[in-house]
Amino acid sequence: MSFPLAKIFTIGDEIEGVQNIPCPVFSNIRGVDVTNKILTFANTIGGKFIYMNDDFFVTPKLRADVPIYNGELIINPKHPGHYQIACKNTIEFLQYFGHSIYNFETHSPVLIDSKKLIKTFSKVNWQSDNHFIKSIYLNSNLPKNIRPGTNLKLSTGDVAKAETFLRDYGCFSSSDEFINSNGGLWIKNLTFVLERPPCFE
Repeated sequence: MSFPLAKIFTIGDEIEGVQNIPCPVFSNIRGVDVTNKILTFANTIGGKFIYMNDDFFVTPKLRADVPIYNGELIINPKHPGHYQIACKNTIEFLQYFGHSIYNFETHSPVLIDSKKLIKTFSKVNWQSDNHFIKSIYLNSNLPKNIRPGTNLKLSTGDVAKAETFLRDYGCFSSSDEFINSNGGLWIKNLTFVLERPPCFE
């Protein structure tokens, strides 16, 4: 509904009626496996694309070319161990190359250029441990426009917050808790009118 002219692909997991790029599991480390999937797309299809996880909901207001950041990356001892490792590895990489360390891990879709992605990750030892794909890519190839925001992941059935996120950002990221609560019914009835085709720079 949001992007009627978009070509949609899944990588690895198949969904009936959607073009799929086969991609066997590369690693049991999630960050490593996801990076392999994204690089598989970049090397197979190429061009510019919007990277989305399967739990995103978007409207035509989405500006994936203006990524959302939430302060700077910091290692938070309250986060799970694998998340702290990913954060540490990402910060070390970005600081080594003199890049900014904006936190783009906001559970929001982003626009990616395949050539830039391949070039950036040729410098990353991504096959060995967790890291943050979006924060490495976007800080290494900082867009002209970025916007401050918040984490758009909804861990409860807070429909009011979902509506706020769609109004302000054009997207939000759901969770099982959200889907299995009143949020699931709200999503099924979520409709909107596409006033004009979205475009990106």
